[in-house]
Amino acid sequence: MGGARGRGFRDFIKHIHPPKVANSTAGVLPTLCLGGLSFFFFLLLLVTGLLLMLFYQPGSPAVAYDSLTVIQDVVAFGWFVRSVHKWAGQAMVFTVVLHLVRVVVTGAYRPPREFNWVIGVLLLLFTVLLDFTGYLLIGDATARHALKVAHALAGEVPLAGFALQLVLFGGPPDADLAGVRVYLWHCMLLPLLVAVFSFWHFYRVRKDGGVKWPL
Repeated sequence: MGGARGRGFRDFIKHIHPPKVANSTAGVLPTLCLGGLSFFFFLLLLVTGLLLMLFYQPGSPAVAYDSLTVIQDVVAFGWFVRSVHKWAGQAMVFTVVLHLVRVVVTGAYRPPREFNWVIGVLLLLFTVLLDFTGYLLIGDATARHALKVAHALAGEVPLAGFALQLVLFGGPPDADLAGVRVYLWHCMLLPLLVAVFSFWHFYRVRKDGGVKWPL
């Protein structure tokens, strides 16, 4: 039993890091490795996000906004870390969208890659939610209004609206718990989902025969 598990793990690593790479897949490609660039921006977001977590205070919009002001104006290089985090988030959304466009143009969603296409669409959804929840954490007037709109939209889902509001926001949008719940989604749950599905996505790329050509 243990040997089978060990072989399964080695097979997984081999698919992620194959022993041989074709010459056609090496070097700078016309698509600039959009999937890899997206994951690079995700790693950059993790590093800068961990640094911001040292000073950011979730909760009421006023507390959140004041902590961001401290990061921006008081903490050494805080403005730089926050700027990198912000623009890396925008860049990740941009590269993920371009990556899916490339998949559509080249027909890489067709069998046997249709399951990986579904994973990619889910990754796009998680990426957009990451970017949106980060915007809600700013705590200014626009972010507070956006939080109320998102809360109202979640409540419009048939049958599951109220339950969805509780899961996503924990209650009313103007309560402190809503800010903490959005912080939890942005800093823990969504990054975990992106990480798990990204590695699954990379595994399926190798499993399904590599990148779809021509690019």
